[in-house]
Amino acid sequence: MNIADHQRNHEYCLAQASDLIGTPVRALNLEWSAEQLFRSHLRLEGRRGLTSDYPLMTFTGGPKGQKLEYGLELYSLTIDGLSMPLVHIVAPQCGDWAPAYYDFWAVPVDGHRRAYRYLRRLERQSFEAEPPIMRDADRQRLWDNTIGFLRQGSDRLKLFGVPQKRGVVLLGEPGNGKTMASRWLLSQCHRHGLRWRSVTAEEYETACQAGTVRALFELDGPGVVLFDDLDQALRDREQQDAGTRRTTFLTELDGLYPRAGVVYLFTSNTRWADLDPAFRRPGRIDLLLQFPRPDAELRRRFVIERWHPELTAVLDLDSVVSETENLTFAEMDEVKKLLVLGYLDEGRWDWTSAWTAFTESHGRSRLQRKIGFAAVASRNRQSREAAIWSGA
Repeated sequence: MNIADHQRNHEYCLAQASDLIGTPVRALNLEWSAEQLFRSHLRLEGRRGLTSDYPLMTFTGGPKGQKLEYGLELYSLTIDGLSMPLVHIVAPQCGDWAPAYYDFWAVPVDGHRRAYRYLRRLERQSFEAEPPIMRDADRQRLWDNTIGFLRQGSDRLKLFGVPQKRGVVLLGEPGNGKTMASRWLLSQCHRHGLRWRSVTAEEYETACQAGTVRALFELDGPGVVLFDDLDQALRDREQQDAGTRRTTFLTELDGLYPRAGVVYLFTSNTRWADLDPAFRRPGRIDLLLQFPRPDAELRRRFVIERWHPELTAVLDLDSVVSETENLTFAEMDEVKKLLVLGYLDEGRWDWTSAWTAFTESHGRSRLQRKIGFAAVASRNRQSREAAIWSGA
């Protein structure tokens, strides 16, 4: 099938959609995530076929039990009190290759801009995240070196010979707030119109094999690139073979041509001293933030700010904070889950039972706090590492 045939088929689909809603339409292609946002606000009004009154439906084992195979679906979308029709089009696409299909949406010509703005609003709302539970000063430093830094603009920085590029590392064992902080930064990027990209270790490995690593470091506008748990690419080369992957990573981090308007954000479960010295040097990393197990003040804030008010109303907060010493935020949430499950089964809140179930399933030994010289050494090491880079 040549491009002219495709164009005729496309125009035929649009004509069918226009006839269905009684007004000229424009085609709209939605990425999967955007379509899911839209669908949760749509109301199905009816279906019909492409050349007949009946669409081709497929019965499925999913929660809806069926899906549109070929045909048109008419939906209504209410935006600021006004209803707007949308048509979902699924049509066969004939060719010399394996069977394929068109799958796109059509909206009224005069409603195209309204639909776009509404989708952007839904996207911003979907990424809303509460500020992470961390020291106010640390959260401010994180903001200043990411969102605040990008909002400065590149012109004034360029005037003083400072590139608008920053490296920020979040370190700490799992469950202590690194993901919480990253999710908050993601929401802040969407709120302030900044770009965001997340890169996993698997994506980096795939890009290395395909020779497309450079694209992982690029954005089409000012924003943040998160490299999540990329320990293998960052560990000290003296502890394991550096290989081409680490060299490639460090080369792209600097860039042959200076990049502007980007903050590289790294999360890792390893210690600062175990990361490659070449990665740690100033110019590549500008801010290090440690996420140790929360102290009593942060545990108290976590319960008050993140747990349901009905829970905090029946619990002895002082006892909860005391008993959860040396727990991570993730472990505290596990205790909360056991508490809620117990309430659903028994009809009463029983902290003692939930706490007992947690300690028995996780082992008492790993909950014992460090004492004596071990505690002092641990605290001193965390303090030294946290002071290596103060940011700005």
